[in-house]
Amino acid sequence: MAYSRRSRAVVAVAFAAVFLWLAPRVAASSDDESRVVSGVLFVNDVSRKPILGLSPLIGGAEIDLRRLAHHRVSLQAVIAAGQKPGSVAFTMLGSKGTSYARIESQAPFFLCGDYVDCPLLATPDVYTVTVQAYSGEDATGTPIGAEFSVRFTVSEDDAPAADQTIDVLFVGNSLIGTATKATGEDTPELVRHFATGAGRSVNITKVIHFGYSLRHTWNDGLAAAALDGTRQYDFIVLQELSTLVATNLPAARDTLLKLYAPTFQRALKPGGRVVLFKNWALTNPSPFRSRTAAKAAIDANYAALSAALTTPNLLAPIGDEFEKIIAAEGPSYLIVPDGKHPNDNAVYLDAATLFGILLGQSPRDLPALFLPADVAAYLRGVAATAIGY
Repeated sequence: MAYSRRSRAVVAVAFAAVFLWLAPRVAASSDDESRVVSGVLFVNDVSRKPILGLSPLIGGAEIDLRRLAHHRVSLQAVIAAGQKPGSVAFTMLGSKGTSYARIESQAPFFLCGDYVDCPLLATPDVYTVTVQAYSGEDATGTPIGAEFSVRFTVSEDDAPAADQTIDVLFVGNSLIGTATKATGEDTPELVRHFATGAGRSVNITKVIHFGYSLRHTWNDGLAAAALDGTRQYDFIVLQELSTLVATNLPAARDTLLKLYAPTFQRALKPGGRVVLFKNWALTNPSPFRSRTAAKAAIDANYAALSAALTTPNLLAPIGDEFEKIIAAEGPSYLIVPDGKHPNDNAVYLDAATLFGILLGQSPRDLPALFLPADVAAYLRGVAATAIGY
């Protein structure tokens, strides 16, 4: 597709700077019903995937360039479901005076073009990116929907590494609570082990009860106590009963939105977010005819849950990784003979995935620990690719 047809660069250094600072933009989250641009993704131009944990960008986010596999990155506007704008206008302003503006007239809408690197994003600074949708091409017609704006920091590439401890709450059952035979660590503990080895600190709080759904955990008072606001978290990881989301979306949505969601404002730190653990299809797909059908239901219903939750959230693509590996290696490579629970390979995979999301760092160079080096490298590669590294 020709560059001239798809977009038009706009030089707006002086005017945009004055306008942005004199008239601060308000994020679209202030008016959910007026959203057309619902967010901005931080995209890896090599894998062509959003980097989970950094995407979608939230106000105050810090992107540490040292922890990215490379600096080939860009920004992509997220368009709300059912919306089809004629064009999208971007303006990005750095606190040091840099500015870049661009109009995209064909989806997908990227700040610098489809998977074209954005040089400013590899330059440490504090940036504000503002996105406005229009009804016509080339920002013609009328503005549609509320303007979306987010402010974030790209940290110094050569700055001394600062250990910023993160606090994570894990709520779930045996899918994240199963311990490895090799070390006796479950998924949260293995995430902490990885973090310690990488010079990072993670405080974990676990509300894990085998056989429980999230509602059962709430009704027993276990999750409610952890979410009462006494302690605040950078991330809240929620893992639902293995088949519930796929088979009973209304029940899963009711639990998430009516019981858990009202606590997030008090239980999350500023800039914190929720991670929905998208589980794998079991070996026995019942009540579905096939594992493919079960996986399709998992995908659709978790996407619906994520969209329904107004708190900043993302899906940990665990089930997607399982399918990729099972297609090549078979179910026993990840799932024990009961057809449901993770084996040591799977716990390692899950922990590597969550490490990358929670720490904002590629898992490709994590240690093999208790696995053969080739197996561990394979699992880390799948995890890194799935989360955008």
